[in-house]
Amino acid sequence: MEVYHNSHDSFYREPFGAVSINTPIEIKLKISNPISSLKCTLALWINSDEMKLYQMNKISELDGSWIYSAKIVAPKTTCLLWYHFVLENYEERLYYGNNDKQNGGVGTIYEDNPKSYQITVYEKDKVPTWFKEGIGYQIFPDRFNKGPDFVLRKQNVLKRDELTERKKYFYENWNDKVSYIKNEDGSISVWDFYGGTLKGIEDKLDYLEKLNVNTIYLNPIFEARSNHRYDTGDYKKIDALLGDEAALVSLIEKAKKKNMHIILDGVFSHTGADSLYFNKYNNYENIGAYQSEGSKYYDWYKFNNDGTYDCWWGVGDLPNVNELNDNYLDYIIRDKDSVVNHYMRLGISGFRLDVADELPDEFIKILRKELNKYKDSILLGEVWEDASNKISYSKRREYFSGKELHSTMNYDLLDNLIMFMKGNINSNDLKDMIYRQKENYPKENFYANFNIISSHDRERVLNILGDAPDMNTLNDEEIKNFVLPQDKYDLAKSRLKALSTLLYILPGIPIIYYGDEAGVYGYKDPYNRKTFPWDNIDEEILNHYIKLGEIRKHNNIILNGELNIKNCGEHCIIIERELNNEKVLCIVSRAIFYDEGTKITIDTDKKQYIDLFNDEIKNIDSGKIEIDVLPLSYKIIKLV
Repeated sequence: MEVYHNSHDSFYREPFGAVSINTPIEIKLKISNPISSLKCTLALWINSDEMKLYQMNKISELDGSWIYSAKIVAPKTTCLLWYHFVLENYEERLYYGNNDKQNGGVGTIYEDNPKSYQITVYEKDKVPTWFKEGIGYQIFPDRFNKGPDFVLRKQNVLKRDELTERKKYFYENWNDKVSYIKNEDGSISVWDFYGGTLKGIEDKLDYLEKLNVNTIYLNPIFEARSNHRYDTGDYKKIDALLGDEAALVSLIEKAKKKNMHIILDGVFSHTGADSLYFNKYNNYENIGAYQSEGSKYYDWYKFNNDGTYDCWWGVGDLPNVNELNDNYLDYIIRDKDSVVNHYMRLGISGFRLDVADELPDEFIKILRKELNKYKDSILLGEVWEDASNKISYSKRREYFSGKELHSTMNYDLLDNLIMFMKGNINSNDLKDMIYRQKENYPKENFYANFNIISSHDRERVLNILGDAPDMNTLNDEEIKNFVLPQDKYDLAKSRLKALSTLLYILPGIPIIYYGDEAGVYGYKDPYNRKTFPWDNIDEEILNHYIKLGEIRKHNNIILNGELNIKNCGEHCIIIERELNNEKVLCIVSRAIFYDEGTKITIDTDKKQYIDLFNDEIKNIDSGKIEIDVLPLSYKIIKLV
C-alpha cells in the first residue's frame, strides 16, 4: 500500500495554503493498492487544543489508486489548523503526516506520533502596495553619513552632558576602525560616535534613489545614551546628535518628493535606565520610577523586593515595561499626542517593532488599530523564525491574524539563502523552505516579507560568504583588524551577486543593509556597524544592485506574479514568476563545487526571451531555451 498527500498541490488541498476565516477546504489522500477493509480518517486540531475526526470518503479512482476526500470549513475566528491522516484496517493502524522537516508538500507514513500539516486561518488584510512593491534600505543612523550639522550638535551635547556621567567618545576620522570602549567587566564605559545625522541621510537621498529604494528603515533615532539608541531616554525627542524634529520633518518631506517612505524603529518592550521615565542616574529633572514609588511612571516597571527590577535579558540598562499598563498604552499609542500619533502626524509611514516576540499580542493589536487611522501605514515586526506558527514565552503568536503585523523580518530566508550559497543545503532544501512560507503565510504577508541578508544584529553577509574564520577563534584585536584576503573577498562578492539576484526576484521586499552594496564586511556588533565607505565604494557590487533595482521596478511580473520553483541539479535553482501568461525566470547557480558549467533546457511556447541584465533579445528555436549555467552564475530572463 502506497499513500500520498501533497499540501503544495491544489488537487490534494483546495485552496492552497493559508485561508481566510469560514473558507471551505477539501483535503484529499491517494492510496495505491488499498485493501477493502481500509478506513481513512482525517484528524484535525484547532490551535493544538480541540481535536475533530472526519471520516474520509472514497470519491474516485485515479491510475489504479483510490482517492479519499474530507471536506471541512475553516473556523469563524483566526487560528491554526493542524491535520494528519489515520489509516486503519482489521490488523493495524498507521498514520500519514507532514515530512520530517515539516516543510509541507509530500508527507510520509508513521507508525505513531505523526507530524502534522498546518493551515493558517486569518482575517483578510491588505498590505499597502508601496510597501509590497518596494525596495528597502536599513540605516544605522550614526554610521551612514556625517552631516554638515554634526559639529554644532556635538558641541551642544557635550555642553548639556558636562554635569552628568554620560561619557562620549567621538572619532576624529569617519573611516577609523570601530570598537567598543569597555570596563574590565565587559560593560561599556564610554559610548562612541562617528557623527551620522538625519541631515546626512537627507543629503544622500539621490544615492538611494539610484538604488530604486522607496522604503528607508531607520534604527532608533529617539534620545538615548548609547550609539544604537535601543535604550530610549525620551520617546518624544529626537536624539540631539542626530538632529531635531525639524530635521526629521525635512528628511520626511524630501524623501516623499522622491516617493520614499520612512519607517522608524519602535522600541516598546523596554526603555533605557537613563531615561525620562526610569531616571536611574538622576539626569532628568522629573521624578523617575527608579527614584520613587510616587513617580507617574512607577507602574510601567516591575520592581522586586530586593530593590532589583525586571530588565531585558538581564541587561540593567534596559528595564522592561509592562506594555499593557493603561498609562503606558496611553502614552505610547492611545492618546491624541501619543508617541505613535505624534510621529505619524509628522509624516512617517509606520514602525518596525523591536523584539516583537516580547510584546503582548494585545499591545500589537492596539497599535495596529491606531495605525489603521493613517492611510497606507505599515507595521513591521522583528521575528526570527516562521512567523505564522511562532511560539514565544509558551504562547502561540497571532502575527498574521489580520489584526497585527503586515510584515516580519525574514531571518528564516536569510539563513537558508546563505546556507545554499555556501553549500550547506541543496536547491531542493531551499525550495522546500520557501514553499513552507508560501504555504503557511497569508498571501498578503508572504508578498510583504521583509527579505534581509544582513542586519545590525548579524555578521555582515560578505564576511559569511567569504568564509571568514569563526569569530570565536579570534581575539578582540584580530576581529577589529580583520581583512578578508583578496581571493576570499572576490568569492564573497560573486556569491553576494548571485544571492542578491535571488532576493530581488522572490516575493517580498528586498532589503539592503547600508554598506552591503558598497562592499562593507565585518563580524557581529560593533563590527557590522562600520561607517559607510563613501570614498571607497565597490562599484562592481553597487552597479549590480542598481541594475537589480531597475529590473525589479520595471517588471510587474516580479512584483506581483505567482511563484514557482524548479530544480536544475542540487547546485542550481530556477525561480519562476508568472502573471497573465507572462513569465520571468531567474536562474542562479552556486556551483563552485564543480569546475565546468552545464546546460539546462527550458520548454516554452514563447518565441523570444530577453536577458534582463543586458537587455539582449534572443530567439527561441523548437520550443526550447538552452542556457549555459556556469559556476556561481545568475541570469534573469523574460519570456515574450
